[in-house]
Amino acid sequence: MKRQKLKVDSSEVDKVSSGTSTPDEQGTHKQANIKHLRKHAFVNRVSLLDDMDKDSELNRTKFVGFYNMLYVVAFYYFIINPIMSYYKTGHLIETSLYNQMRRDLFMCIVTWPLFYAWSHIALLIQYLAMMNMPKTLMFITQHISQVCMFVYAHYLVLTRDWYLPQGAFVTFQSCVFFFKMHSYTMTNYKMRREWIDSGCPKNNDPYAYPNNINFKNFTQFIMTPVLVYEPQYPQSGQIRWKYVIVKFMNTMAMLIMGYMIVSNHIYPIIQNIKDHSLPDSIFQMTLPLIFLCLTLFNMVFENYCNFWAEITHFGDRLFYTDWWNSTDFEEFNRNWNRPVYEFLYRHVYLELIFEFGIGVKKAQLATFMFSALLHEYTLAVSLKQITPIMIMFMMIQLPVMVWTKRIKGTKFGNLFFWFGIIQGLPLILNLYLRFDELPKLLLP
Repeated sequence: MKRQKLKVDSSEVDKVSSGTSTPDEQGTHKQANIKHLRKHAFVNRVSLLDDMDKDSELNRTKFVGFYNMLYVVAFYYFIINPIMSYYKTGHLIETSLYNQMRRDLFMCIVTWPLFYAWSHIALLIQYLAMMNMPKTLMFITQHISQVCMFVYAHYLVLTRDWYLPQGAFVTFQSCVFFFKMHSYTMTNYKMRREWIDSGCPKNNDPYAYPNNINFKNFTQFIMTPVLVYEPQYPQSGQIRWKYVIVKFMNTMAMLIMGYMIVSNHIYPIIQNIKDHSLPDSIFQMTLPLIFLCLTLFNMVFENYCNFWAEITHFGDRLFYTDWWNSTDFEEFNRNWNRPVYEFLYRHVYLELIFEFGIGVKKAQLATFMFSALLHEYTLAVSLKQITPIMIMFMMIQLPVMVWTKRIKGTKFGNLFFWFGIIQGLPLILNLYLRFDELPKLLLP
């Protein structure tokens, strides 16, 4: 596709709020185009449901007691479930799933440092760019390095005797490092263009290009729980070690509780899926799956991300917004996973508009398709089979989002959203489990 430079009026540029790390803008249209692609409002913000921060939205409302009650309920489940399991089976925790998960565990875990080491190719590319590496060769090297990472992850999952947990872990890691490598390369490429257009000025600012190209800055970005690169992010204060310990303990506790939910309420149904009808297995999985997803959401976005944010002094803790108040799926897609949404917004949506001259509607559709394919890829590799069920359901969202515009912002819209989430999860899982039976299930 031939790149087309799109002229942007300065008033249009100002419509996207600037981040604290964005350099001062000088007035040419060409620089405005480059800077528009880097607009991102990174500011010091507190996680909405952070019960350990007095400034959080939770602690400023009267619902903090309700939130504490959920923690007490989780604690009771954490204690009572092993006791009930011991009376029934003689074991505190069901171990068959654990035995599958620990298979080849060392090789599974060691993929993280391998991907981390491989990601430094993005840093090497920037050093070569400062040595006047041809732009075409730079992009070829960038894409080959990213493809090789996916190929390696795919190779591991397909050739080793791994189950879904190991495959999902490695696949997600490859996606995260792909996001980071791509954002680091493309953001610095645009900053380099801006620097050259300004006459290659010398600057003592350690975060100005090309002073930001160094190992320390790159490592800080890799460790920060964000997928969009900026030379400098808003910084939090001194590390609160009590906060770090509690977030780490919460992460481990919720990981164990998620295991309990799967091993006691979901895995037995999966093992005997042939003995259950489709409606029966869907209804039995409905409540366990929604509890599992809420547990994993809190584990990842409230505890794991805040754990790393505190260690890296990352000040913008808005990893999600109030997605539970969504009244359509477009709003949900935008709010439940902010790091991925911001990557898609900057490096897919905005680049399609400003680099390739694609219209807004087409760019929105292309961004949605990219997200759908990415979801399908992670499931296909993790499950070791191509079953395009996820992408089918995401495509169904398109007409649904058009229809739900008439109920957006209403109570019925929120009820419809929750019905889709609660019933959609077990339906999708069962269709994957029964993929071989689909012709019999769908045809009379």
